Amino acid sequence: MPDRSHGSLSPGSTTPEVSRRTMLRGAGLLGVGVGFGLPALLSACGAAADDAEGSGKGGGTLTLAIDATSAVNDPAFYTSLGDWMAVDCICRGLTFISFETNEPTPDLAKSWKISDDQLTYTFALREGVKFHDGTTLTSADVLASLGRQFDENDKTLPKGGTRPLASLGTNVASLTAEDDLTVKMVLKQADRTVLGRLSDIGGRIISKAALEKYGADIGKHLVGTGPFAFSSATSGQAITLEAFDGFRLGRPPIDRLVLRQVQDPSAIVSSLLSGDVSATQFTPYSAADQLRGDDSVTVYDTPHSADAIMMIDARRIPEIKVRKAINLAVDRKAILSQAFFGMGSEPKGYTIPPAQNGYDTALADLSTQNVAQAKRLVTEAGAGGRTIRIMAASDSWHPKAAQIIAQNLTDVGFKVETTSVDPATYFGRLLDPDDKFHDLMIWERNTYVPDANDMVGAMASPTGIYGSAITGMDTLDGVDSLADDLFAAKNLPDGKQRTAAYTKIQRRWAEEYMVLSMLACFTNLVVSGSKVKDMNTSALSNHRCYMEKASV
Repeated sequence: MPDRSHGSLSPGSTTPEVSRRTMLRGAGLLGVGVGFGLPALLSACGAAADDAEGSGKGGGTLTLAIDATSAVNDPAFYTSLGDWMAVDCICRGLTFISFETNEPTPDLAKSWKISDDQLTYTFALREGVKFHDGTTLTSADVLASLGRQFDENDKTLPKGGTRPLASLGTNVASLTAEDDLTVKMVLKQADRTVLGRLSDIGGRIISKAALEKYGADIGKHLVGTGPFAFSSATSGQAITLEAFDGFRLGRPPIDRLVLRQVQDPSAIVSSLLSGDVSATQFTPYSAADQLRGDDSVTVYDTPHSADAIMMIDARRIPEIKVRKAINLAVDRKAILSQAFFGMGSEPKGYTIPPAQNGYDTALADLSTQNVAQAKRLVTEAGAGGRTIRIMAASDSWHPKAAQIIAQNLTDVGFKVETTSVDPATYFGRLLDPDDKFHDLMIWERNTYVPDANDMVGAMASPTGIYGSAITGMDTLDGVDSLADDLFAAKNLPDGKQRTAAYTKIQRRWAEEYMVLSMLACFTNLVVSGSKVKDMNTSALSNHRCYMEKASV
């Protein structure tokens, strides 16, 4: 999707969690210039498996086209996807999810123990892991890194820090170092999603020495244990990283990684074909057929793990019949064909995409077009001729989807007004319930943690951004019990019972509230130069940047 995915609150949190996409390009940074990539190639790849080693061959520079950069790379501060992709390369966490599998695996923690009551997590750290500044990983680094996520008053936080693990922190009773290589986290309430959430950007471990040296400016001098060390960054242009000889899984095959801002769709395509850009997941869907026919590039098929969504403000459209009519009017086949150029699938599992555990096609009817029924509901609600306003970002698939939906709604009896909003300012408008065009808002959600809780749990929670500021669902009756159901579901082990719980929640969420209409499930289109090898394309399609195996 670019994923203008979320600015969201995790269930139970009152602090916005970062959106996984460029939507949260929160500081208006996407409007600053159009950087065109020029150095050689790139790829994104890697897993935390201990048998992963650099090939010792290759070298050279790989260049990845990104959405934007503010030149601030901080796990506690979201500005753009590109900046967080740099964090992915510079820092590692206690756990790791490769996206080739959805299961958390050991990373800086070599193992962990969970108490029988699911409240105490004891992590054993790996010995001898080096940071880029030469210091050695200890429990103190973990406490400093996670502590700034949990404490809004931490002095190393930049102004406006988004702290993606803030909601996890509200459930942490204590975080202590048992010794130099043992960290104990005690929760207030059980949460089976902890290991997955620690693999997210917010769980990345920073050198404590660097935090003490740079304080709130750590994002300009980030020091981690990852495969690439920070070299330089220029806002609106590029971030340059150098291969780290001391990476615990072996030095990466390439010498240098450049993340270069390229925002113009035609420039992305021409740069891929010329070799100025090695790879990107921001490829325009309209170029897929052209690129597939060119031997100089490779177009990858990756799992559909992102949601294209339309949020409905219940404060603006208070009648459930009208909200359901809007959902029933949507022609998803047209959106897939014309907005995504076939690079997606119908949302048969409602908000859980096919690539995630919990996907259940028994929910397909919640995203089915039925024009006749939509017209009946409009008539019954006395809403014929009412003006409905649609807001969409001006980039990627969003404008075409808005155009299709506008016609769909006109066809069932509404008058429709639309507005196209620059991506740099779109997120701010989503959070403003007084915005004139806050009736319907077209957006998307990508996942940094491939779990139903990261989709359903975030978007159906009445305390999250989706359920409160954006849709006003928190003003409707009965939503507190929905939050209770979400808490119970996330603590079930993966399997039929957990899937059934999320299926039940989603059906109730749609049938009783209908504040979120699914448009499609899709993947961000990953394309690379034909000489780029060993990319973890599943991760890159989710805006995760695992580069340690990539080569040219």
